[in-house]
Amino acid sequence: MCNLEVGQVLSLKLRFNNDGKISEGKHPYLIIDIVDYEVKCVEIAQLDTIKPYKLIRLSNTPIYCDNPNETVIDKNSYIQLDNKIQIEYFDDLIKYRRQPDKLSENKLEDVLEAYDNYHKTNIIESNKIVYITKEELLGYN
Repeated sequence: MCNLEVGQVLSLKLRFNNDGKISEGKHPYLIIDIVDYEVKCVEIAQLDTIKPYKLIRLSNTPIYCDNPNETVIDKNSYIQLDNKIQIEYFDDLIKYRRQPDKLSENKLEDVLEAYDNYHKTNIIESNKIVYITKEELLGYN
């Protein structure tokens, strides 16, 4: 059984893409889905602090930290829609969870809808479809 939930935030140092570029520090990642195929994995999307020029891109969607006040983010942020990042699930992944809270229900629904719509209507570059194993993740963190 998975001890994580969609809408929670993980703080991780990861490989951004298949070119091998690794983040210099930990970034927040919103849990978008928990996939249970042959190998259970968690699909995540990177959060970044809002920069007005980034919101012009259709591949980014904002998440505001107020109305209602959010506990999982402390700054107005945006989520990157043009990546598909999956990490192998393992029980100790919970150690990277920021807190047990989740993004508020309406905002989470909006984000999941935007993510799903973007993935249905756009081609995600193969370089941006990333799968990270438990061993790889532990090596970065």
